[in-house]
Amino acid sequence: MRVLLARPPRRDSRDAGQSVPPLGLAYIASALRADGVQVELLDAYVLGWSWRRFEQHLAQMRPEVLGLSTMTPVSDIAARAATLARPHVGRIVLGGPHPTAMGEAVFAQMPELDATVEGEGEEPAVALLRWWQGGEVGPPPSGVRVPGLPFTPHTPRQPLESLPWPARDLLPNHAYRYLFATRPGFATIITSRGCPYRCSFCDKSVSGSRWRSRPAIDVVDELQHIERDLGVGFVNIYDDNFTLNRRRVMEISEEILRRGLRLQWKCEGRVDGVDAEMLALMKRAGCTMVAYGVESGNAETLELLRKDITVQQSREAFALTRQAGLRSLAYIILGAPGEGEAEVRQTIRFCQEIGATYVQFSTLSAMPGTPLFSSHGAAADVKNPVDGDLSRPTVTDLPPEALSRLLRSAWTGFYLRPLPIARIAHDAWRSGSLGEAARMGRAMGRWAVQ
Repeated sequence: MRVLLARPPRRDSRDAGQSVPPLGLAYIASALRADGVQVELLDAYVLGWSWRRFEQHLAQMRPEVLGLSTMTPVSDIAARAATLARPHVGRIVLGGPHPTAMGEAVFAQMPELDATVEGEGEEPAVALLRWWQGGEVGPPPSGVRVPGLPFTPHTPRQPLESLPWPARDLLPNHAYRYLFATRPGFATIITSRGCPYRCSFCDKSVSGSRWRSRPAIDVVDELQHIERDLGVGFVNIYDDNFTLNRRRVMEISEEILRRGLRLQWKCEGRVDGVDAEMLALMKRAGCTMVAYGVESGNAETLELLRKDITVQQSREAFALTRQAGLRSLAYIILGAPGEGEAEVRQTIRFCQEIGATYVQFSTLSAMPGTPLFSSHGAAADVKNPVDGDLSRPTVTDLPPEALSRLLRSAWTGFYLRPLPIARIAHDAWRSGSLGEAARMGRAMGRWAVQ
């Protein structure tokens, strides 16, 4: 059985965000290959393929199975790919957060689909192909949804360390870039899955609330492979919360130092989960940046978002990060319900007060699969040109025009200053991400003069 796993082309010429590997598809490819399946992994997005070239490839290859994956904000791209592929492929299966959150309703959105895989897909994907090859005897495997047939949720049986590493050899690794990388060559890695916290805007439908981690030795084995076999100099650790288990973070950092790895890395953490000793060791082991979900400088908004952190904890975490010699990235949500212009401006000022190196400003979206989705109704469209000039469905009490104006003030006020401009230019040069830096600069420049 010939299987093509594909990330489709860009939505249009403006859709030129940072080029990170499709790690989920690479995990599926590795699991299928370990089961003897012939797999091709195509990243048409990062290769800059046109939709016409993508269709020509499908028509020439004519795979028996086409596998796609999508999140809700870009589900229209997956739908377009499925429609375009239908005449050229045997079966189409979709995985990822969007079909997991939507359930049976996804087939009304994308009638071309033959099946979806819900939750973590490695085991269900293998079982689905075996079920198809065996003549579809009995109900679909757990974790697999087929239109009109019974569905059984899947609970992963394999520990994370027993999963094959992602099939990075099937990816165009030379093409990936990340603006905040500090060395050439870029890859991503996942060292844990699941998150025990209860943020109201976070979709945990794929990996759930139970945190599961890989042993430190297994993590560093993969990092060593990425550095020595792929020649990668910078890794983004994609865990929802890498710093959740302090002892494991210390073990990973110490093992990196013991082996003499030279790659540098970034991770995600919570402001209530770091301390000076841990951050200092992470720095010595090659960490250059920690990203924190600060979200707001207003206590009432943090309560609405169910962050279970305080404004003061954000201040302390950013001070500790700076003292350790690490850069920081603050994820910020502006205009949540209950916020007026004064509260939004307070959060914008807060980002400079805590000394964040970088900030990512967003608005609040109630995505399927999140607690926020079930408790809030209609959303306004708010444009954010730095996010590719796309409209984002936003839950807010502010008029969309007012929130867009505040977003513009936040981005331009923070970044159009000499130090951030120099820092981004330096990072873009070192990481080979000059194109992404130029795109951001053009977007903010146009925005600033509106």
